[in-house]
Amino acid sequence: MRRDRGSSHGFISLIDRVAKFRDSLLLMACLAACAGPSLASGLPAGTAYLGQPLPGDVPLLFAPGIVNTGMTTRDMAIMPDGREIYFCLATANHAYAVICVTRYHDGTWTDPEVAPFSGSSQWIDLEPCISPDGRQFFFYSTRPSVAGSEGDQDLWVMDRQGDNWSAPRSVGEPVNSPVPEYFPSVTDDGTLFFCRADPETRIHNLFLSRWIDDHYQEPELLPEAVNAGRNRFNAFVFPAGDRIIVPVAGHPENLGGVDYWLSFHDDQGDWAGPVNLGPVVNDGSRQTWSPYVSPDGAFFFFMSARTIGENVQWPRSWSSLQAAHCLPGQGRPGIFWMRAGFLDQLSAGQEVPEPTKEQSPAVDFEPGAIEFPSLTGPYLGQDSPGLEPELFAPGVVSTGLNERDLIFSPDGRTMLFGMLDLGLVTLLETRFVEGAWTEPVTAPFHADPDFACLEPTFSGDGKTVLFLTNRAAPGQEQGAGWANQNIFSSSFDGGSWSEPTALPVPITTDGHEYFPSLASDGTLYFSRVNEDRHTFLWMSEPDGAGFAPPQRLPETVNIGTDTYNTFVAPDESFLIACVSGHSENLGPADYWVSFRDDQGVWQSAVNLGERFNGPDRQAQSASLSPDGRFLFFSSSRPDPAAPAVPERWTRRELLDRHAAPGNGGSDIWWVDSGILTGYR
Repeated sequence: MRRDRGSSHGFISLIDRVAKFRDSLLLMACLAACAGPSLASGLPAGTAYLGQPLPGDVPLLFAPGIVNTGMTTRDMAIMPDGREIYFCLATANHAYAVICVTRYHDGTWTDPEVAPFSGSSQWIDLEPCISPDGRQFFFYSTRPSVAGSEGDQDLWVMDRQGDNWSAPRSVGEPVNSPVPEYFPSVTDDGTLFFCRADPETRIHNLFLSRWIDDHYQEPELLPEAVNAGRNRFNAFVFPAGDRIIVPVAGHPENLGGVDYWLSFHDDQGDWAGPVNLGPVVNDGSRQTWSPYVSPDGAFFFFMSARTIGENVQWPRSWSSLQAAHCLPGQGRPGIFWMRAGFLDQLSAGQEVPEPTKEQSPAVDFEPGAIEFPSLTGPYLGQDSPGLEPELFAPGVVSTGLNERDLIFSPDGRTMLFGMLDLGLVTLLETRFVEGAWTEPVTAPFHADPDFACLEPTFSGDGKTVLFLTNRAAPGQEQGAGWANQNIFSSSFDGGSWSEPTALPVPITTDGHEYFPSLASDGTLYFSRVNEDRHTFLWMSEPDGAGFAPPQRLPETVNIGTDTYNTFVAPDESFLIACVSGHSENLGPADYWVSFRDDQGVWQSAVNLGERFNGPDRQAQSASLSPDGRFLFFSSSRPDPAAPAVPERWTRRELLDRHAAPGNGGSDIWWVDSGILTGYR
């Protein structure tokens, strides 16, 4: 029998332990604040920058336990006198995001708290920017400009009034428009730099708007020396307006998916460059979105998802992942800082020597301190759901980490599920051995952590597993990130899994193929990206040792702008697909079902409705239990057992929400498969 539905209660003790550790970490960080030269006017020596040990030429995690706590942490802004530091916290997928502040008051720094103008659960606030004179505060928000109306993605501003800020007001036209504007940055003369997104082309460009005659002028598109690469995002401009740091995607000289670049004025005052900030900053980590230079020009702050310390082992265990979930520097986006002098060297055309390697001190944790519970019986001993979806194994499978792609082997004794978090994209495996489920660990066929492993499917006999990886297939050049998307295969023989190999041509091409699903007779269904970068569903029947030429599924199934990640029933009686860009969608991507009639013809797909889909829910993957009784699917919906969402967040409430299921990330849900009969 499974624990009572309070398996989530079992997770509460985990949250409490992590919270106590986090609090002790904060206390130790405060006690460890070292004396040093004051770099902000009016602050006693050793108290600037929260009294943190000052970094050198290699990035260090900023204020672990105080600013960086394990949540997504980003977007620094500091008052010119150094006495107020603002930063942002966000739960998974930015479901909730707030601006926090800590102040130097009565000889000490206050505990960080949600800023008075931020914290509503009805919208998100991000990207604070304080004008160089400290008189204005800009930020991005999705709040409505008129009470009762629908919010937009716009820039807002406040004025300094004594020790506080005025009520926020929209920057208004011509800066704000019907399309998203975000990440403000302001120069000494009041010129506002910002990013504007085109939802149709998915291109993000940088603009400036000059402050003349008490109002902003029509925005000007910055030149290619700034708008470099295929896409550019959250740019920080120096107060003099002569230098700008830009996160750039799609540049041929990028070292990672998105790199920080520097553009600057030449002798004629025109924009020149850009220059890559180099491998110390651009180390290939993800989430490089938020550059910032301190008001005194001494330090460069930036967002990165790099991992610190040497305590990450491979394969990863469930207990180690849970221990790392609420600790900083474990692969989730955080704020790092380093000396900013190298920016002057780059602007002057000088080479920056690579410094000796040093790292932020490791955040130690004891992986065994969080134990995997004893679980017996089918489906991890969980009580069966009815016709309303329920979280599957809360606190065990659905934990607050980002989980998806759950599938059981045909005999029901092995379960795989995906984990996309802490800088990892991997599959965890648990097996039913001697009457109990083993602690999930990295799947044995995912032996190389340098590559991703996701989206598994079992063959009808359970002896072969297919999955998505970003490894290059034979004949392909290995690219960075997800430049390669191929379906690989591994077989169980002689007590171990074989070395994975790419599926042969004609399944594998130089394009992208992913999310395999196998019918019991070996027919393969999968997603393929076309020349226009849109995805549709294909199928291929087995042909000897390989597969026959794939056929694109009919328009009754491929119904949206993109149709992808389909699960096919073992008997091919139905399939469930993820669809985006459809007029009947309830969210950005919905689950749809299509049934096949007695003549083998796929019928028009039907939206699975509000039980599965919704405005903030992203369809990603579905599967059927081996006995056909239950339907599993991933969803970012709230956990009904969690505390109600408050009208206004506190920092503690956000930290607790981050640690549990339903935090905006993907969890695994299940429901009685009989629900599908109503959609025929």
